[in-house]
Amino acid sequence: MNDVQDFVMLLRTVPRDWRAAIDRRLAPMGLTQSKWLALLYLSRAEGPPTQTELAKYLDIESPTLVRLLDRLADDGWLVRKACPGDRRARHVHLTDRAKAICGEIEQIVSDVREQLLAGIDVDELRRCAELLRRIHRAAADLELRDAANPMPSSPQPPEPVERQD
Repeated sequence: MNDVQDFVMLLRTVPRDWRAAIDRRLAPMGLTQSKWLALLYLSRAEGPPTQTELAKYLDIESPTLVRLLDRLADDGWLVRKACPGDRRARHVHLTDRAKAICGEIEQIVSDVREQLLAGIDVDELRRCAELLRRIHRAAADLELRDAANPMPSSPQPPEPVERQD
């Protein structure tokens, strides 16, 4: 594996490893990754987000989100309320129980972050963050270019020609 391949693989595996460390710490609270990520997003949001906003943040499809929200609601973590002015949309609200536990979740996330970044110099972290921002911008630019110039669909293989001997 070359350096570029290694870098791309690490872009995929490091976030997974990071979340797994948090998962292990939150498992005794009955929180899976999908649950604690949703709760953290809801606790950090400026106001109650819609289900669509939450699905986009979690990068999941609507049916998957509905099942997750059903489980969280059944467990007493959240409630869904109709959005004023849009009968189809729902806002997602944390319950008092969830609000109380989100501080603990934040502390565990912070502790894991400190442990994983221990020994990394602030300048190294800044350089890494800038590099990732540049890649992020390049990906956004590429998405815009691809939208403006869609790739042609792949050509179909030619039909077999019957031989006439």
